Parts: sequence; C-alpha cells; structure tokens
Amino acid sequence: MVRTYLYVPPEENAAVRSAGGRWDERLKCWYIEPGDDPARFARWLGVDSAPAELSIVSDEARVAATTVACCRCHEPTEVICIYCDSGTASGEPLEHFTVVDILAMDEALARQLAPWPGFRPIAAPDLHGPRYANHCLRCGAEQDDRDLHTEPDAPFFDIAHAAPGSIRLIALTGQIRLSGDEHFTIE
Repeated sequence: MVRTYLYVPPEENAAVRSAGGRWDERLKCWYIEPGDDPARFARWLGVDSAPAELSIVSDEARVAATTVACCRCHEPTEVICIYCDSGTASGEPLEHFTVVDILAMDEALARQLAPWPGFRPIAAPDLHGPRYANHCLRCGAEQDDRDLHTEPDAPFFDIAHAAPGSIRLIALTGQIRLSGDEHFTIE
C-alpha cells in the first residue's frame, strides 16, 4: 500500500485529524491512503502541479540514493535526491545536475518518490511555502540539503564521479517536472 505523506504545520494537527488524516508514529508525520479523497487534503499535499511553477524538466532523471549518518541520532539514514543526466531549467538546456531545495513537483514524480517516505514536504519559513527534504526514519530529523550537496565531501556533491557503489541510481519513468535550485559540480 502506497501512502501519500502530508505537510501539516503543528497548529493544523486537529484539522487534518478531523479531515481523516492518519498519523505515522514511526515517521512522525501525517499521511493519507490510496482510497482517501485527496481533495479533502489539498492544502496539506505540498505538491504544486501548475506547469508555470515547475521550471525544471527532464526526460532523463533518476533518484540518487545513499546512506548517511543522521545529523541528530547518528543512525544510518537513507537520503535521496533527483539527478538529471539532461534537462532544462527555465528553458535553458543543462546536463548532469541535481536539484536542491525542491519546492514543488508534478504528481507523476511525487508518485515515483513514494517508496522513500523520509523524503517529504516540510515547513520552510525562509521560503514561500513548503519545500521537500530528507528525514531520518528513526528520529524524524531533517537532513539538510546543504549538507548533502554543497561541500566536496557531501554525498551528492559530484554524483558523476562518486566512488563506485556509494550511490544507487534508480531511473525515473517519463518526463519529470519540478521546481528548486540546480546544483552542478565545478570542474
């Protein structure tokens, strides 16, 4: 059974519970099941499907997955990112890049990311609306994208040149559309 995880600010817990949302104690987040009416939960879905907002497009994208120590509990935690062999950002062609600080994604991509429940929307007070981030499945701590992408020793800093076996690449089906920041390795 594939769950859909929701972004719910703490002050809206009672509202999502009344709407029929379910609480996952292990992941410390709200979710709905496939038979639930998503329209009742639209304000908590955190997925923007408006084409104008989804400026990054790729037909050759993959999930890059690896395991890191959680920043809080230090337990092994699987983290993912979107890696594109090619694509466009605001119409400009790009090659070999990851997407950092994802703000929105189309429904097709959201469905393909369901096997990674630790990657879910969170509140982002410094940005407009929610953004997506990896979370430890043990303690629920957010694993900051900057720690995963921006330093030379970060796991997603240079996927193309990562040590063999350190990152699993899982192909995504079809065209994906999302918004966020592109990250490139400086050669």
